[in-house]
Amino acid sequence: MSVKYNTALADKTYDAILIGSGIGSLTTAAILAKAGQRVLVLERHYEPGGFMQTFRRKGYEWDVGIHYVGMVHRPHSLERRLFDYISEGRLQWADMGSPYDRAIIDGDAYDFVPDPRAQLELWQRTFPKDARAIDRYWELVRAVQPATAPYFAARTLPSLLGAPLTPLLQRKFLHYARRTTFEVLSELTDNPRLIEVLCAQCGDYGLPPQESSFAMHALVVYHYRWGGAFPCGGGRAVHRSVIRTIEERGGIVARRAPVAQILIKQGKAAGVVLENGDIIRAPRIISGAGLHTTYLRLLAPEQRILPVVEHLLRHARRSYAHVCLYVGLDASDSALSLPKHNFWIYDRPAAAGQRVADAYISFPSAKDPDWPHAHPDKATIQVITGADYKDFAHWENEKWMRRGEEYAALKQGWADSLLEYLYAHVPQARGHVAYTEVSTPVSTRHFANYDQGQIYGLEHTPERFQLHGLGPRTPITGLYLTGQDVATAGVAGAVIGGVLAASAIMKRSLLRLLRGNRALAEPR
Repeated sequence: MSVKYNTALADKTYDAILIGSGIGSLTTAAILAKAGQRVLVLERHYEPGGFMQTFRRKGYEWDVGIHYVGMVHRPHSLERRLFDYISEGRLQWADMGSPYDRAIIDGDAYDFVPDPRAQLELWQRTFPKDARAIDRYWELVRAVQPATAPYFAARTLPSLLGAPLTPLLQRKFLHYARRTTFEVLSELTDNPRLIEVLCAQCGDYGLPPQESSFAMHALVVYHYRWGGAFPCGGGRAVHRSVIRTIEERGGIVARRAPVAQILIKQGKAAGVVLENGDIIRAPRIISGAGLHTTYLRLLAPEQRILPVVEHLLRHARRSYAHVCLYVGLDASDSALSLPKHNFWIYDRPAAAGQRVADAYISFPSAKDPDWPHAHPDKATIQVITGADYKDFAHWENEKWMRRGEEYAALKQGWADSLLEYLYAHVPQARGHVAYTEVSTPVSTRHFANYDQGQIYGLEHTPERFQLHGLGPRTPITGLYLTGQDVATAGVAGAVIGGVLAASAIMKRSLLRLLRGNRALAEPR
C-alpha cells in the first residue's frame, strides 16, 4: 500500500497530481482514478493518511485524528455512500452505541444518544421548562440541511457561471451561517446551562458558541443525530482501503515525496517541484495541504498577490491547536470497563457563550472490534485539550524527537495535567498506565504540515462562510484545493471537500449524483 518515492516516477505522465495524502486528497484521487484519470498522490512523510495515520509505540498503537464519524453506520446515508464509493465497500464501521458522547459540566453528566426523538425527549426531561425552546432548536438545526448542498455546489462553479448564480444558491444557507451559535440559541432560551449542553460538542468544530457559525454547529449536530461510529481496524483501515481503490485503477500514492513548490507556467498550473529538485508535470494540481500552506509556502511570491489570494489570506483565520496525551494501559478495555463513548469535560467557568471543553477523552481501543485480536490485554486512551500555538512556536524549526530538555519538560507538564483529568473521570485507569506520550501543536505542524498546528484548518466563524473565493477552485487555472478548508472540519467534512474538488475538475455535481444513488463517474 503506497510506494516510497523514486525519481523514475517523475518520468511518467499524469492527469493530476495531488499534494498530501489526507482523506480529502485521497477522496479526490479515488474519484478521478475511477473516472479513468491517471493520478499521483505525493506524501511528504513515511506514512500516508494525514490525520488518518496511526502510530506504534512499545506494543501499542493510536489513531491520530479520527475519534468518531456520524452516519457511516447507516447504510443508505450520503456519508456511507461516499465512503463505500471511495473504498469499494471494503471499509467497515462499528456503531458506538448509546450514549456515544457524554458531557461533564461542573460535575453533572449529560448524555448524547442516537435517534433525534430520543435525544429531544432526554433534553426535555432534563430541562422541562425549556421544552418548546428545544423543539424550536431542532427545527432550526434541520432547516440548515437542505440549504447546504446548493451553498457548496456554488463553490464548484467556474467564475463566469458562478457570479450570477452564487448569491441565489447560497442565500438560504447564509441566513443561518451569518449568525453565531450563541446569538441563535439566546433567542430561544435564557437558560445558560441548556445552551452549554446544546453546545457541549463544540470541540468537534473548534469554537465556542459566541464565535462559531450556527450553520457549522447545526451541521455537526445533524451529522451525529444517529450517533457515532468508528472504523474497524482504526484510521489505518480508512486510508488503506481508499489507497487500494486508487492503485487498482493505475494511480500511485508515493510517500517521502515532499513538494517544495507548485510550478506555474503562463498563469496555469503545470506541475510540482519536489524538495530534491525533481520536476513532475501534470495539467491539474490539487492541494490537500490547506489554504495557508498552499498559498504561502507552495506558490511563488508573485502568485500570492492575486486579489483573491490576498483577500483569503487576510480574512481566513486558522483554527485552534491542541495537545494530545496518548495513553497505553496494561489491561484490556473489558477488564477495566472502559466505555466506548467520548467525554467532553467542562470544569473551569467562563463567560456566557465562551465556554469550551477543558479536556476531551476518547477510548479508541474500546471502539474498535478488531483491537482485542491484535492487542490482547491492552487498551488505549487519548486525552485532548486546546492549546495556543505561540506557546510552542519556539521549537517549530527544531527536528522532531530532538527538541531539547526544555521542550521535554513542557510536554511532561502537560502529561501530568492531562493524567489528572483522566484519573478524575476514569479512576479505574490509575495503576494501569504503562505508556504515555504527548503530541503538541509543533507535532501537528510536522506531521500534518499545518503551519500553526491547527487541527481543523480554517476557523468556522460566520466570516469564513462568507469569504469570496474559498472553495476548490483557485484563481490559477489548473490549481485546485481539496479537504476540510474547501468544506468543513472533520473526517466527513474533508471527504465532502474531496468530492467538491472532483466536482469542480470534472464539471459534474457529484454529490447530487451520489445522493440519487447513481454512479459518481463512468470510466471514459
